Amino acid sequence: MSNTTPQITRTSYGELSAAWVRIDYQHGRDQAAQALIDAALQLAAAAAARGKLPAPYDDMEWGRSGRERGKRIGSARHHEVYDVTPTGHRALICVREVEGSRYGVRTTSKTYYVVARHGAGVRVLPANKAVAAKAAKAAGDTLGAAIAVCLGKAPLRVAASAVRTGYKLLVRTEAAGVYASAWDGSTWELGKARVEAASDDHTGGYYYYASLDECLAAAAAGEVFAQHRAHDRLAVVEVEASGRHYEHSGQHGTKLCASRVRPVREIASTVAAA
Repeated sequence: MSNTTPQITRTSYGELSAAWVRIDYQHGRDQAAQALIDAALQLAAAAAARGKLPAPYDDMEWGRSGRERGKRIGSARHHEVYDVTPTGHRALICVREVEGSRYGVRTTSKTYYVVARHGAGVRVLPANKAVAAKAAKAAGDTLGAAIAVCLGKAPLRVAASAVRTGYKLLVRTEAAGVYASAWDGSTWELGKARVEAASDDHTGGYYYYASLDECLAAAAAGEVFAQHRAHDRLAVVEVEASGRHYEHSGQHGTKLCASRVRPVREIASTVAAA
């Protein structure tokens, strides 16, 4: 591996990527970091070739008709790098399976493994899903830290969750300060938080938009569920979100999922003025 200090970044899930840097008056991926990530993927490929790790594949195609047009349809399995040691001899690999339909692409499963060089071959150890994901997020730019946690060589230390401000589209009711979910009709009341375990596969947690502009753009485009696509009684409510977070990129920006969301105040409405 290169002696140059790798410059890495992480997604909100903890996945590693090489940082964008300036190279010879142009911008590109940091070469030292990319070399480590490539080495980690080579370890995963070697493990898959020996039947020790599920092999990646991609059977997804672009839909061509009806509501599937422009959507990725099918299934795929990816190898993603969540950590790698500075020498490139060990890697934390996430095997992620996805399905695509007319409603979009969703993650159906994630499993984590520590893959290491072992003599002329590779050794694969399963990693606890919850521990691996949290350790990768908490590792920041420290390479090998998440692997040490997964192997029991270091404790898991997770920083307290910050409170984020966001915006949620809710349905008006007759009661002041009380709204209904556009998805399932459940009650949202100003000042009262709702708590539910959040997940990255759209099966748990509460959703909101990162910015007011994204929220209003989604409303204008009719991206609200069920009978409320007409947006005739929707309110834009500022929320405070905390706990576990996941990000889902959409056509109009970033839609966030959190385990705790508290409505604070109504700041806008999609109801036309009389």
